[in-house]
Amino acid sequence: MATILYPDQTNRQRGFTLIELIMIIVILGILSAVVYVRWPVGLEEEAATKEFKRAVRYAQHKAMTRQFTNNAAAWGIVVNNDSTYTVRRAGAAPAGEPPAEPAYINKCLNSENPPPCTIPITIGSVFFNGLGEPTAATTFTIGVVPNNHDVTISAETGYVN
Repeated sequence: MATILYPDQTNRQRGFTLIELIMIIVILGILSAVVYVRWPVGLEEEAATKEFKRAVRYAQHKAMTRQFTNNAAAWGIVVNNDSTYTVRRAGAAPAGEPPAEPAYINKCLNSENPPPCTIPITIGSVFFNGLGEPTAATTFTIGVVPNNHDVTISAETGYVN
């Protein structure tokens, strides 16, 4: 008995033509070029800026909630030569208290790793009194051009921007 072949059961080759493959490669190339141009840059520096602002605000909070009796009791933030920062007192700590906040000693931005740090910060320091006022207006620059960000601590108010 002979079998009857229907049109959809014929022996056709399956696969893609060369033209279809080339078109897919061209479309993927155009798509990747568009994504590359629009890909955001400076995200690490922006996250580092937010982290540093939190650390400055934390130092300000420590100054306002601890007993401020003199300038040595002021809390602040110090940025070292190797771009690490420390939240600490301006002077010696009272008995039973650490001179620096343990979680913020020689800390790198965006990293739990020890120095050297990958994101640079300008060297400097700022300390706050019991009212949260800084010793002086201070600006720290985080990152390098063109992705650098400035963190400014305003005089009198201590506003961190």
